[in-house]
Amino acid sequence: MEFSLDPMRLWGLLSFNVIVGTVAVTLLVALVGGVRAWVSRNALANSGVSVLFWLTNLLPLPWLVLATAGFMMAYEALGLPRLPSSVWEDVPFVLLVVIAFVAKEFWLYWSHRWLHSRWGWPIHGIHHSDTHVNGLTQWRVHLLEAVVMRLFALVMIGWMGLPPAPAAASTLAVLVHAAYVHSPLDWDHGPLRMVIASPRFHRWHHLDAEPAYNANLANALSIYDWLFGTYRAPEHLDAPMEAKSAGVPDTDFVALWMYPFREWARMIREPTGGERAPEATPTPLEEA
Repeated sequence: MEFSLDPMRLWGLLSFNVIVGTVAVTLLVALVGGVRAWVSRNALANSGVSVLFWLTNLLPLPWLVLATAGFMMAYEALGLPRLPSSVWEDVPFVLLVVIAFVAKEFWLYWSHRWLHSRWGWPIHGIHHSDTHVNGLTQWRVHLLEAVVMRLFALVMIGWMGLPPAPAAASTLAVLVHAAYVHSPLDWDHGPLRMVIASPRFHRWHHLDAEPAYNANLANALSIYDWLFGTYRAPEHLDAPMEAKSAGVPDTDFVALWMYPFREWARMIREPTGGERAPEATPTPLEEA
C-alpha cells in the first residue's frame, strides 16, 4: 500500500521547504501587517511558546513513523477499502495537487470541528491561547492535537492512495496558507471570501467571544463552512484573541502542555461542569 503521508518520504520537504516557505511568508506578512503586532514583550513571549511547541512536537517523530507504518500494515491486512493507485496514473500533477489540497481541507475542517467539541476543546484550547495571533500561531499545537489530525489524515488520504509528490506539495500549500490566515492582516477576499479563507475570516475565529467559538472552522477553503452551516461573516466584536475565559494561559508552556489532562480530569470529576466550547453546532449563514 503506497501511502501519501509517509513521513520518511516527506521528511526532506517537511524539514526544509515547508519550514523555509513558512518562515518566508511569516516574515513577509509581519512586514506588511505591522511590526508592532510582533515586537511587544508579550507578543514575543507568545511567539516563543508557539516555536517551543513546534520544536517539542518534533521529538516523538520516530514513534509517529512507527505508528504510521503499523497503521498502514493493519489497514492493508484488514482489507479495508481504498482506491487503486491506477486511478491517479493519468491525472496531471497540478490537478493531483488540487485534489489532495481539497481533500486535506475536508479532513482539516471535520477534525477542527471535533476539536471544538466538549472533549476535543481541552486539546485545541492550546492553539487558541495565543494572545498575539500571527503566522507562528499555526505551530502552537498540542502533541495530542497533532495525533488527532494525523488519524483523520491516515484514514482519508490513505484511503485515497494519492501519490506522495502531489500530496507533499499540497501539504506545503496548506501550511503556507495557515501562516497567512493567522497573520495580523485585516484582509478580506471580497467576492471570494466564502470560498477561500482570509486572515479576517480566521482571526475572527480566534476571538474569545461566544459568536466566534464554533464558527469559521475551515483552514483555507471557507466554502466548507458555508456547506456545513458554520460560516459567519466576521463582525466587530469587542473581545481579545485568547482563551483565558476558559482558564487557558498564554505563555506558561508547562501549564499549557498539561492543560488537556487537567481539564479532562476536572470534567470527569464534574461531569455537568461547563466548558468554553460546546458541541460544534451549525450557525446560520450571515451575509457580509
